[in-house]
Amino acid sequence: MKKVGFSLLVIVGMLFLLEGFSRLLLSKLYNRDFDSLLIIENKYGTSSGLKPSAKGKVWGQQFTTDKFGGRASGVPLNSNKKKWLFIGDSVTEGVGVDDESTFASRHARDFLNYDVLNISLIGYSVTDYYNVLNHWLENDTSVELVTLFFCLNDVYGPVKSTDLPAIGRQDMTGKVSSFLQKNYNTYKLLKLLVFRFNDRYYQYDFQFYQPEHLYFLNSVNALKVCQELCNQRGVFFQVVMMPYQSQLRSENPNVLQPQKLLGAYFLTNGIEFSDAYDYLKKRTNVNELYLFGDEIHFSEKGHAAMAGFLSE
Repeated sequence: MKKVGFSLLVIVGMLFLLEGFSRLLLSKLYNRDFDSLLIIENKYGTSSGLKPSAKGKVWGQQFTTDKFGGRASGVPLNSNKKKWLFIGDSVTEGVGVDDESTFASRHARDFLNYDVLNISLIGYSVTDYYNVLNHWLENDTSVELVTLFFCLNDVYGPVKSTDLPAIGRQDMTGKVSSFLQKNYNTYKLLKLLVFRFNDRYYQYDFQFYQPEHLYFLNSVNALKVCQELCNQRGVFFQVVMMPYQSQLRSENPNVLQPQKLLGAYFLTNGIEFSDAYDYLKKRTNVNELYLFGDEIHFSEKGHAAMAGFLSE
């Protein structure tokens, strides 16, 4: 009995050490903490925005905003320059990397004749893009260029998460897995390692990219309205499409169906657009372009590659 008791203590001790190690490793590789004090509710109509001239931590990285409430680039802003707005979600905001590593910041250093403002925020989609754009065009006549960065999950638009199909299993196995992932770092780390290159997020979003699907139609129509807002004020508007990691790793041409569908709509409706897929596909190791265990958010190398694409 003493041997059994001692063995159990050793096992428990090892599990505690493993849990502590997993917690430490995840804090470095997969930190998803967000400083909510950076947010201003209803800054752009019904859409939230970032506080101006603020500092905090987002996904483990120092996060600084400029005087307008965009993510700071490290390039001084000049009131005599025309403005170039970068609008997008967390991918464009650059969560997980430092301020000056984002592709928006790199672009700002390459185009010093403009004030390049990164007015992006985690959780944004097409409705927020319209609200942000409408606010800026109504209040600042120095905006000359607008680049909207479209990620495939923007297709949800204003749809509430409760109205979306469930992405995970809803049976008892799924519930147990969800509980373990929320409460045990060791399980979460093992799951991330096992499913690191899984394409389930892409496959989930793929279902909405059908020509007659309401979510798809609503999202592209919202982009059309954004273009019309810019046309009314003589502001150049373009859309940049960004791929998922699993799309770059796949050799199946069908994985590009969402981009093809979007591109056909943009061509028909006269919306300027470009697709980063081909440029990023040529990188030697596409896995290094994204954060650990992440399907859509770029690493520093990924942001550098996107900046190269934008400069072409």
